Amino acid sequence: MNFTRYLIVFGLFLCFNAQAKVFDAAEHYLDNGLRVIVAENHKAPVAKVMLWYQVGSINEEIDKSGLAHLLEHLMFRGTRSVPADKFNALMNGVEYNAFTNTDFTVYHATTDISRLELVLAVEADRMTNLNISDEAFLSERKIVFEERQQRIDNKPRALFAEEINQILWQNTPYEHPVAGWATDIKALTKADALDFYRRFYAPDNAVLVIVGDITPQIGFELAQKYFGAIHKRSAIKTNPETDFYISEEQKQYFVTRKLANVQTPQIAWQCLVSSVKHNKRQAYALTVFSSYFGEGKNAYLERELVEKHRVIAAGSSVGIYHRGLGTFVASFIPLTVENLTGKIDVLPGAMRAALDNLTPELLEKEKKKILSWFVYTKDNPEDLAYLLGLMASLGLSMDDIENHEQRLKDVTLDDVRDAMLSVLNKTKCVTAISMPKEDE
Repeated sequence: MNFTRYLIVFGLFLCFNAQAKVFDAAEHYLDNGLRVIVAENHKAPVAKVMLWYQVGSINEEIDKSGLAHLLEHLMFRGTRSVPADKFNALMNGVEYNAFTNTDFTVYHATTDISRLELVLAVEADRMTNLNISDEAFLSERKIVFEERQQRIDNKPRALFAEEINQILWQNTPYEHPVAGWATDIKALTKADALDFYRRFYAPDNAVLVIVGDITPQIGFELAQKYFGAIHKRSAIKTNPETDFYISEEQKQYFVTRKLANVQTPQIAWQCLVSSVKHNKRQAYALTVFSSYFGEGKNAYLERELVEKHRVIAAGSSVGIYHRGLGTFVASFIPLTVENLTGKIDVLPGAMRAALDNLTPELLEKEKKKILSWFVYTKDNPEDLAYLLGLMASLGLSMDDIENHEQRLKDVTLDDVRDAMLSVLNKTKCVTAISMPKEDE
């Protein structure tokens, strides 16, 4: 449902300290394939539970977009043992929610430690005993359809973002939106939802994370108690492998749109890049560069575009934690709409200039800044559970997870230059210009 707060933490999790064992996380696999990760935090008698299913919108069939998100809603409509009208009463006092994205569907709860077993029992029950009535299905499908209308169809920039996404990801499972296309949502059936549930909601397609006032041994015992009897489904039907490669031939797309109810123009530049699954060295180098280039008030774009030129705002971000490729995004808001098409080279030009100005000293300063952010997240059970679950759900080992800090420290100036030159010269990019329609 709402996963915005987790995206805030997204850029902070590069800072695992393998040597100091700051997580002190332990993992265990149940016989049915469920991966269980437990990290102790005894500062308060609470626990954060997250159950990550390795299924998202990229697992939907072409004409079934929105199905992963719809099933997420239906998972709160009761099981054979806990009907919908009893679920909220049973979970009274537990803060629970869920979110769906391209790669994962995640159910999470924050609870007093005394109710931890209740949360685990509920999640195990939902994994295998979902009961969807015709009425519940139609009600949730209507809600999902209305959410799309409110969040996307009635917002010109959101619709434009979907168009850009289609161009960037064409011919891959990332092409259609997590929200689903309106026509697809209206055509989804209860049989579609149940088939999707049976294919992907299984212990050998999930990661259970528990962080809080608990020991690993007790956490593993509770996982076995509530999930151990659930059968694995080794024949889970998935879409073709999504390990897309980056073409050596650069492809550039340019899109311009005049949008109603938009107050300011914007130029955005978005490219496909390596994810942490495909090229760790390049992915971490891109993360360091984005931090230096466009994240925060002291970033290069803020100094060079906002302070020195007629630019209202500018920034960048990188998303490298996906089952497929990642993305690098940069954008700026000019003061006026004058000669926007003449400014399409501003961001690539700024990137090259930033590379020329990046010194070993600045690089080390940037890495230390990223590492310092970890201090504010490592002691928060909610944030830590998200970081562990995200990395584990990508299939990374505990060694990979614990060695993130070292991989970040190992990034060199040559790594950053090689990574960004690859982005600038060898990948697929979309430059998108949007402007207020009334200025036509």
